[in-house]
Amino acid sequence: MLNRLLPPPGTARILTLATLVNTLGNGAYLTCSVLFLTRSVGLTPVQLGVGLGVAAVLGTLLSAPLGYVADRVGPKGMQIGALLVLAVVYSGMVLVNGFWSFVVLACVIAVGEAAGKGSSGAMIAGAVPPAQRIELRAFVRSVNNGGIALGALLGGIPLLLDTRAAYVAMLLGNAGTFLVAALILSRADRVPVLPVPADGPRLVALRDRPFLVFTVIDGVMASTYNEILSIGLPLWLATQRHAPLWLVTAALLVNTLGCVTLQVWASRGVDGIRDAGRIGRRGALVVGASCVLYGLTAGLPVWAVCALVLVAGAVHVLGELWLSTATFSVVFGLAPDWAQGQYQGTYTMGRQIGNMVTPPALALLVTAGGTAGWVAMGAAFAVAGVVYPAVVRWGRRTRPGVTAEDLATV
Repeated sequence: MLNRLLPPPGTARILTLATLVNTLGNGAYLTCSVLFLTRSVGLTPVQLGVGLGVAAVLGTLLSAPLGYVADRVGPKGMQIGALLVLAVVYSGMVLVNGFWSFVVLACVIAVGEAAGKGSSGAMIAGAVPPAQRIELRAFVRSVNNGGIALGALLGGIPLLLDTRAAYVAMLLGNAGTFLVAALILSRADRVPVLPVPADGPRLVALRDRPFLVFTVIDGVMASTYNEILSIGLPLWLATQRHAPLWLVTAALLVNTLGCVTLQVWASRGVDGIRDAGRIGRRGALVVGASCVLYGLTAGLPVWAVCALVLVAGAVHVLGELWLSTATFSVVFGLAPDWAQGQYQGTYTMGRQIGNMVTPPALALLVTAGGTAGWVAMGAAFAVAGVVYPAVVRWGRRTRPGVTAEDLATV
């Protein structure tokens, strides 16, 4: 019974434990970072936004090349190196005294995170046989969500104290989790570096058109279903003046509990990329249905709004679980084994693009469109769900050795 609740022994469990430790610190930092940088350092909101934007662009541009480096030097060394660099940089955040020092450190953090994401995906791909990759990735996502949630609770302590000393303690504690995660990861097996084909491009992921199309579609969808609860629902409930704002917390709790407890369940029985199109279509349609349910709360009595938001939150998390499972299947399934890191890095670029376009689009749809805006968002998910299997089939058709019978299963 216990083995079903844990990833396989060895490197898989080591990766999961390192993720848990690291995300505890990340959750605390995410909770406190804005107030630390504005209240303690003295940055204006505009300076904060510009600095984070510059860092995000740099991290996006370097994601694929850093993933390529992880494939060539080995993802274990790359990931440990990224963790150590981030430990130093987060410690250095206590010395930030103005805009330019913040921009420099934010850029280094963005590069370190990009290196860590590509190498982490390649580590997962090399830690277990191909048939077990999706389930291990589900374990890691589940632990990632749980760690961030617990870290956010810990981050509430510095927020309550609201002193520079408390924020500095949080920063140093976060840096410490990177060091501990690197130490844990040092016990993992080394993932062998596979030879690159001599007759092809090195950055093959950036020339893989079906994968790039998938990356944009899936990345925007993933960013949207994440931001619905942090941007869309709060703005919506604020305009529905009779709706209690604590519903945002309740919906986030439903989402977090679902992602932590059900992600592995959602991944079991999925036959890799063969099932990815079907699972992705189902997930997109279900998230689209949740958007419509959120929109139908307009003008309802308080008790009905509460009930419908909680139902919509449960529907939302189911769709999110299926979509994330499909994402794992496609990214692992389309990448050649020698290029897992660069494919993981390239997919990160799609997520970053989504993170840039989703917030303003959501805000406009919810505040200006009302119920019609939510319905339009649901329709967009439905269209993406219909397109999803075709994009997956296109990607599979361009892989060597795939037969017409294989494509019929998508």
